[in-house]
Amino acid sequence: MAEVTLGDLLAWEPRLRPASGFGPPSESGRGGRDAGHGANRELTWAVAARASPPMLPPMRGGELVLLPHRVLAESGVAIGPLLRELAAHGAAGVLLEAEAVPPGLRAIGAPLPIVVLPVGPVTADLESDLNRLLTQHRGELYRAGTELGRLLAGLTSVGADVGRVLAATADALGIPAEIVDANGQRLAAVGTESDGGRGLAVGPGTSGGGLHHEVLLSGGGRLLLGPVAAEARALARLAGERAAAAAEAALARAVETRPRGPARAAALAAFLAPLDGAVVDLGARAVTLGLASDASFRVAVASPELGPSGLQRLLAPSGTVHDATVLDGWPAAIVDVRDEQAAVLVDASPGRLLAFARRVEKAANPIAERPVWMAVSAPVVGPRPLPVAARQARYLGALLATGMLGGPVARFDHLRDVGAFRLLYDSWGSSDLAAFAADALGELPQRDRRGTLRQTLLAYLETGGSHVEAASRLRIHRNTLAYRLRQICALTGYDPADAGTRTLLHLALLAAALPPVPRG
Repeated sequence: MAEVTLGDLLAWEPRLRPASGFGPPSESGRGGRDAGHGANRELTWAVAARASPPMLPPMRGGELVLLPHRVLAESGVAIGPLLRELAAHGAAGVLLEAEAVPPGLRAIGAPLPIVVLPVGPVTADLESDLNRLLTQHRGELYRAGTELGRLLAGLTSVGADVGRVLAATADALGIPAEIVDANGQRLAAVGTESDGGRGLAVGPGTSGGGLHHEVLLSGGGRLLLGPVAAEARALARLAGERAAAAAEAALARAVETRPRGPARAAALAAFLAPLDGAVVDLGARAVTLGLASDASFRVAVASPELGPSGLQRLLAPSGTVHDATVLDGWPAAIVDVRDEQAAVLVDASPGRLLAFARRVEKAANPIAERPVWMAVSAPVVGPRPLPVAARQARYLGALLATGMLGGPVARFDHLRDVGAFRLLYDSWGSSDLAAFAADALGELPQRDRRGTLRQTLLAYLETGGSHVEAASRLRIHRNTLAYRLRQICALTGYDPADAGTRTLLHLALLAAALPPVPRG
């Protein structure tokens, strides 16, 4: 890869600009100030043509040849043949004064990129200025590359993971960085929207709406740096090669040192429920745990009576099961359902679901006194959303464990299983939901310490406001029911007999009864 390119010089020297439409297109194929003139051609030095022979010193390739208008006029050499001769000697491009660009140059089909000095003549001072500029930037690139190489070598020697390698690269360059696998799934990111820009001091590489620099990794993955402003692309190219080597070493080491057995199960549980406030690079952690980036996953938790082995046996027909030990005291597992075919986790057939529910009940310990249940999240693509899926499963698990859902199986993506609790999930644990419940229920929670009135109200609402059915469910006389409903009206300010308030009271009761949000 070129150390310094013609595009870099144009970014560093504002007096120069490309001659639009002349010369071969940029190898990058991307837009910008340096597009359309071979921006990626390697540049070594600037050399100026002389009127007396020899016009140019011996050329080794990569030179930007300065062709003053005076020299061209005195030498009498035609511009077309001269450009072809320079191209044959490996020149990177030519620099012309604006008035020296002949009108018919486009028709000639210039074999070299053309750079223009819009104002002033091409002088020996300009040649010195350009070479001084190239020397200065090469020195800066050498120092920055050496320092970054030393830093990355140190991280590699201590076995740093890919997240630390990426963070060091991004911090050193002052630009965002990320690694994606062959399927485009993000493995690690620093300074991008995906991680909120954490750990990144914004530097010059992020200004001006620059492009991304991309380095291919073994296995089809990619290292992406940027956006990178034009003046920082040389550094990004240099750093990208070093960072890519360190990242590949970290990824290979993650595979070699992948935890197995109980250690992997415990690590999967920590992946599903990271500690509150902990900053976890989920993409890098997923690589360590061997979770495929292109898989579709579900998370399942079950009642303790079912046990880890019982849960795994039930889930085995649905895909590859990864044991995640326990969450909230319940056996948990991750299911890779990429090859799932009509499995009960997605099949909404009442008959199949009923048969599966019976299997859940039979799989439990025969002496279990409480009903067994299983909660299953909606599917997620890739491992990064797995903590979200785990939260869904834990939510349903808490509802099943307290009897708020009937079960024995509840799937988050099936409204028939979850009911109105699906609507409340997005506000679970929020102050807004708590305020809504408190406002709707008024003094009822404080005055109804034993919960008798709330149980009565829920039964009344669930039976559609039927006094006969509600009294029968509660095993009380209808006069007792009527008395309690009058008390509820007085405490809440809402009449349960009014059809317009039943939905309000029902949602408030459900919201108030939700279990607390589990900690990480």
